[in-house]
Amino acid sequence: MWKAIVWKELRENWWLAGLGLAAHLHMVAVYSGLQLLPTVRTTRFWSMPFVNHGFLASFVSVSLLLAVALGLRQTLSESVRGTWLFLLHRPLDRRTLIGLKLGVGAVLYLGCAATPIVVYACWAATPGTHPSPFYWSMTLDAWLAWGSLVAMYLAAFLSGLRPARWFGSRLFPLAGTGMLLLFQNLILPWYSLRVGLDVALALVLLASIFYVAATRDFS
Repeated sequence: MWKAIVWKELRENWWLAGLGLAAHLHMVAVYSGLQLLPTVRTTRFWSMPFVNHGFLASFVSVSLLLAVALGLRQTLSESVRGTWLFLLHRPLDRRTLIGLKLGVGAVLYLGCAATPIVVYACWAATPGTHPSPFYWSMTLDAWLAWGSLVAMYLAAFLSGLRPARWFGSRLFPLAGTGMLLLFQNLILPWYSLRVGLDVALALVLLASIFYVAATRDFS
């Protein structure tokens, strides 16, 4: 039965992940000067990859949109179509059902968001592609952002799952998580502390998701 749920989530959300991946690859093409289409010309940025230009800002913007869109899509679509009761009457308990949905969404986000970092880093590590040095440690900030935005996916999932009103407290998890991540990245200079806070925030959001799923009346 769990295979059917996984396949359902993949079938319903692959196009959203595909759009995010396409946006990421276009961003990589712009910053590396690659020409993906013969009719579209890109401008090469002669600067140090991952350091001296807006790759990180672009990466965070696309990844943030992807994470939030996936989280809301996986929950709101079930409410709009009235399919929660159908899913909950399958021979799976609620925790397993929600865990499968979260697992598929997290894999889609993490895979799509990791691809541009790897592709851009491989390009930057290739001799002759740009007139500046490159070290793999330069990708650290991108990987930190990649991991941090998992919390935004979980917060969007929680906001879509909660039964509160939209003009009330329903978006509090999403707004609060966004403010916490912004504060953390602006104030905290220690990578280890940032990672620890990211993990703690993700665990709190996961616990909240399973609590709401277990106590919400979906009828």
